[in-house]
Amino acid sequence: MKRISVQVNSFFIEIILVILFFAISVTVTLQLFVAANNRAQQSSDLSVAVIQAENIAEQVFSLSSPDQLPAALKTARQETDGTYRIGYDKEWKQTDTDPRYVVNVALKKTPSAGGTMVGADITVRRRNGGKEICRLSSAKYLPKQ
Repeated sequence: MKRISVQVNSFFIEIILVILFFAISVTVTLQLFVAANNRAQQSSDLSVAVIQAENIAEQVFSLSSPDQLPAALKTARQETDGTYRIGYDKEWKQTDTDPRYVVNVALKKTPSAGGTMVGADITVRRRNGGKEICRLSSAKYLPKQ
């Protein structure tokens, strides 16, 4: 009788250890999947943010007059400090209400004797004041005509 009791107890201990091992394995695996998903989202955000910033930079390069405004900024909201703000939702579609991503563009015009240097500092962030995803600066010299 004692022999059967010892065998049953050791069997239950083995089962408990196997269940514990699988529970720890599942926890580690889930953490790896969550980390991989976060990295994929960050990579996707960076790719689209760079494309948006480059689009605005290319529009600055295409300016023919210092008084012109890049096309992307014509629908943007101008802040009190003179910067332009464009909001995007989670699919990177332009929105004015509750944006997930915010693109801030600071245009700087520096006149000189021969023309004007038009510069743009472009910053892409998550939400208002969130983590910066991308920063890009561009400039174009427009000679006087």
